[in-house]
Amino acid sequence: MRILFKTSDKDANQNLIDKAPYLSPWYFSSDKPFLYKDGTVLNWEEAINGGGITAMMDGDNNCLALIGMYSYILPSHDNRSFLIWSRSLEKTFGPQSISICYYEVDKLPIIDFDNMISRMGKEKSAFCFSVSTKEKMTFSFNPKEESMMIDFPDDFKKFGEFILLMEMENLYDNLDPNNHWGKTTMLCIQTNTGLIFNYPQDWFNKSDCDFGYQGITRAIKDPKTNLIHGQGIRLSDFILDETNRQRIDKRITFVS
Repeated sequence: MRILFKTSDKDANQNLIDKAPYLSPWYFSSDKPFLYKDGTVLNWEEAINGGGITAMMDGDNNCLALIGMYSYILPSHDNRSFLIWSRSLEKTFGPQSISICYYEVDKLPIIDFDNMISRMGKEKSAFCFSVSTKEKMTFSFNPKEESMMIDFPDDFKKFGEFILLMEMENLYDNLDPNNHWGKTTMLCIQTNTGLIFNYPQDWFNKSDCDFGYQGITRAIKDPKTNLIHGQGIRLSDFILDETNRQRIDKRITFVS
């Protein structure tokens, strides 16, 4: 297998990637995503054995939230608030509705664990809290558009630029009926400017990857090079070229 990075480059790349949104439960650990409440670091624990639900726990072992599979959390720079959204979107062939919620950690009350577990099952919720979100931003994005502009709430603007990974129906025109293409795209969100850019991942979607078994999971733009770095499940780490749709290294390495 060809080595793409030197050891120092690997470390730098991992430090950068660790600032990207955290996908539950794959990138969650006991203390990541890193968040504070009342000066104490929150812990993350598996809520149901094998169920894919993660519990957000405070320093006194009280549960503050339940986070289901395919949910993303992006902590703020001071680790006292966060954005959260679900990658599991309703399939639609028109504009895709996307919702992002904002919470302040110190304002999260303790939840009734058993009732919330039951509620998540009945409502098929992506995540559960005992308090309403401070801000919720819902917008519709047409997968045929390259960009759009919206006005983000002030609370969102401190998060700057971040990338949403998702699958969108009708991402490509004139599909080859003899080939099955993926539907993964990156939405690059700029909360300060209000711009959203759409970058279909051609290198992945038009490959022979086993979609569903392999997938792109998170990405972040390197502020020094302006290139997007990404990770995936059963895929090697990658860097995109200036188009943000193709890998710099054209060879796709599969990881077991």
